Amino acid sequence: MAKARGRRQLWPAVAPLYHQERYQFTPALQTPAYNQLGALWLPWLLAAGLATTNYQQAPRQGLTELYRWKQVDLQYPSPQEHAAALSSGEFVPANNLPLGLDCWGDRVFLTLPRWKPTGVPVTLATVPRSGGGESPPLRPYPSWAWHRGPGCERLTSVFRVNVDPCGRLWVLDSGLEDVASGSPRQRCPPQLLVFDLATDTLLHRYRLPREQVKEGSLFSNVVVDVRAGRCDDAHAYLADVWRFALVVYRLRDDTSWRVDHPLFFPEPASCRYDVHGLVFRWTDGVFGLGLSPEERGDRTLFFHAMSSGRECAVPASVLRNQSAVDEMGDLFAQLGEPRYPDRAQASASGVDRRGVLFYNLVSRDAVGCWNTRQPRGHVADLQGVVAADGEALRFPNDLKVDHGERQAVWVLSNRLHQFLYAELDPAEHNFRVLTGWADELTRDTVCDPDYVDVPPREDLAPRLVCPV
Repeated sequence: MAKARGRRQLWPAVAPLYHQERYQFTPALQTPAYNQLGALWLPWLLAAGLATTNYQQAPRQGLTELYRWKQVDLQYPSPQEHAAALSSGEFVPANNLPLGLDCWGDRVFLTLPRWKPTGVPVTLATVPRSGGGESPPLRPYPSWAWHRGPGCERLTSVFRVNVDPCGRLWVLDSGLEDVASGSPRQRCPPQLLVFDLATDTLLHRYRLPREQVKEGSLFSNVVVDVRAGRCDDAHAYLADVWRFALVVYRLRDDTSWRVDHPLFFPEPASCRYDVHGLVFRWTDGVFGLGLSPEERGDRTLFFHAMSSGRECAVPASVLRNQSAVDEMGDLFAQLGEPRYPDRAQASASGVDRRGVLFYNLVSRDAVGCWNTRQPRGHVADLQGVVAADGEALRFPNDLKVDHGERQAVWVLSNRLHQFLYAELDPAEHNFRVLTGWADELTRDTVCDPDYVDVPPREDLAPRLVCPV
């Protein structure tokens, strides 16, 4: 994985980001050594004021800033065309916001939905995986022709993409424009496009049937399920964040079906966001999607609503069974406890081959983690924080775990809240691509597969009270 020289390292988080409903100490103290011995001496340290939230964790590598932009620029065929686009208003840098990302080979893919009515000429682009300088211009993908001209054969408004292990880029084109104006327009039907990354040619296009697109739908995320190299039997899971459903697409027979469930809805208490003093309300439903490694012939889809503090799961085999999915609603499960008592909203997520789930904490400027294979399940004291930074991770929006032999985590932060409800300062760096090795990010945290979990001791006090 490319490392950018001279870039800031984002060290693992400090105590204010760690849940405090059960303990009052930092993740640095929650180590295997602590769990074996610490329960004996921590109460005395707390009483003496020695175990404080200022304890500093030993430095270790976190996320690395690969690229950052104050405003994005585009790579036009010539300087003259670039100047003409700026002059005519075809390209308005302030109206362009990177939203989604993924990585394959020597390229990072970025999406730029058409949030504003004008000035966004490109909705999918690439930058080099390394060597692009601090703020490289974005190159339209797969070509300029895919972004120009009327009609719905072009790319309209791409929210997110997903690279599968077969070397294909799955592009979720929402077809929805002008979302930031408050009056979004469904310019074209939502569609999936599959590109061969070896040749950058279109392999397949699928337009969602009208009955699977509701009034006010927004298809904003996609994850692709490929097993044992069977590339022709891929399934894609598409999140309708505004109308609270998944659409399952099966490549083999080019068909799809819509899945509804109450767990796809937001939690009312989590619809209020406070990000650096900017308060707003979102009723966003199912959004974060992460697929577990294949085990015993199946995979688990971990999912959560954007406006929620909880994680949920369902066997992917349930989603893939078109004829019976509506009858198997009891197999959708809400897992354990909320991540945090408040400010627990998470955007995108991804699972590595070890079963570690990474997720973006949009209200905490942080990236969290949870080992899905922990026997105690989804409990608050097994939630870790692998990186936190009030500038570089201000509104971490998208996250991917790549397919490399040694897997890396990729994060895009973009200050979306300011873009929508205030203004981005063109003098500040507003958009960043960050990356780090998955195994390094979780080392010495509660998410490390080698972490030895000792459950909290039961409070014996009530049983020691003498009867009246």
